Amino acid sequence: MALLMVFLVLVERGLPVTRVISRMVLQGILARAVGEDIVLNASNVVNFVDDGNKVTVELENGQKYEGDLLVGADGIWSKVRTQLFGQTEAVYSGYTCYTGIADFVPADIESVGYRVFLGHKQYFVSSDVGAGKMQWYAFHKEAPGGADVPNGKKERLLKIFKGWCDNAVDLILATDEEAILRRDIYDRIPTFNWGKGRVTLLGDSVHAMQPNMGQGGCMAIEDSYQLASELDNAWEQSIKSRSPIKVDSALRSYENERKLRVAVIHGMARMAALMASTYKAYLGVGLGPLEFLTNFRIPHPGRVGGRFFVDILMPSMLNWILGGNSDKLEGRPLSCRISDKANGQLRQWFEDDDALERAINGEWFLLPCGDQTGLSKPIRLTQNEMKPFIIGSAVQDDQGSSITIDSPEVSPTHARIYYKDGAFFVTDMRSEHGTWIVDIEGKRYRVPPNYPARVRPFDVLVFGSDKVSFRVKVKSAAPSISKKEEETQVLQGV
Repeated sequence: MALLMVFLVLVERGLPVTRVISRMVLQGILARAVGEDIVLNASNVVNFVDDGNKVTVELENGQKYEGDLLVGADGIWSKVRTQLFGQTEAVYSGYTCYTGIADFVPADIESVGYRVFLGHKQYFVSSDVGAGKMQWYAFHKEAPGGADVPNGKKERLLKIFKGWCDNAVDLILATDEEAILRRDIYDRIPTFNWGKGRVTLLGDSVHAMQPNMGQGGCMAIEDSYQLASELDNAWEQSIKSRSPIKVDSALRSYENERKLRVAVIHGMARMAALMASTYKAYLGVGLGPLEFLTNFRIPHPGRVGGRFFVDILMPSMLNWILGGNSDKLEGRPLSCRISDKANGQLRQWFEDDDALERAINGEWFLLPCGDQTGLSKPIRLTQNEMKPFIIGSAVQDDQGSSITIDSPEVSPTHARIYYKDGAFFVTDMRSEHGTWIVDIEGKRYRVPPNYPARVRPFDVLVFGSDKVSFRVKVKSAAPSISKKEEETQVLQGV
């Protein structure tokens, strides 16, 4: 939903639709553009001296370099910041975060590239990063400083998120243990002091924020643009006035332009964390002795307020966030390529969950989850409208479009599953013990005889008894990108 809003806001502003790529790929593109011989790795600055005319930095290996200015972009634990303003403590968010990148293509990748799944004191975020890969973040409320047993991160995650939907669990399963990282989430309260003299700060070193809106790196990029713009203006002024470049004035101008916007977005990131971490789907969640109330599936009143925020306030908020410092882009076009603009289906997908689901390009399967199905392998449902699946205990079929189950609760011809107009339906054929659907929220209802009922991903279909049940799962029909194709895309800067 959030991604659809982003697309819609971009279209309304005439801006290009942003594609998310892996940070490592982006870093490689930028490094090659600048010149890899210019970027020095493993060169941590441990000290600097600003004499008013130049800045001299000292690296931890003892080497020294001189420059016209120093930009401290060395992260939340910035040594440049510490030397400028002294040691200050970062603020712990209350959450630790596991993250990883998996070779995985969701079935609905063509319509949804970014997802947020909410739970009590934990939430899960996934994002398409291109080249057949998905990046994910799993947040869990706990004290800082924790550590996992060797090769135990994946196992712990599967326990923490046990029972969550396939969108989260499948990504964890598809990620190699060594590709999973863990870190505690901290941020820093925005300050009005960004620099002194010929030294300034940029990105996390001055305004580290929680990653709940994906704006940490974005704000650093905006910082960089503003800083480059101010220095360019200072250089042009020096040419006109035939005087030295006023570096310190340019740095203060850059800081003043960025302070308010960064502070507001920092607050929004904290607000997003609060909304995500306090989400309760039903009454009773987190109430200890009253936890039994969750069994009644009574929607929590907070969901109403959350829906209001998402539908009414979020578009305006994203409009401002995505706009950047647009009033400072004199002479620059708002749109890059017409081909990058979102297509007309986005509005329909945003307003119609049914249309969004029908846009899924995947293969549908029934996974046996009852111990009396007599089956051990998934059953692939055909999207041929002329070949329905028949479920029963005495089905006669020579075309492989039936499921025979030897169970006293299953009638000879029990139910029919068929595909029509981009969706699957199940019809109970007047069976003795009935056909049931259990949806993703755990709600259970009986399918009326001879009346089609819509089948959705994650539903559980029960034929007569819970011991004869199948879970509906949709897998991507798109082939995963090969390693060779991935390397080619990276080299081409895609």
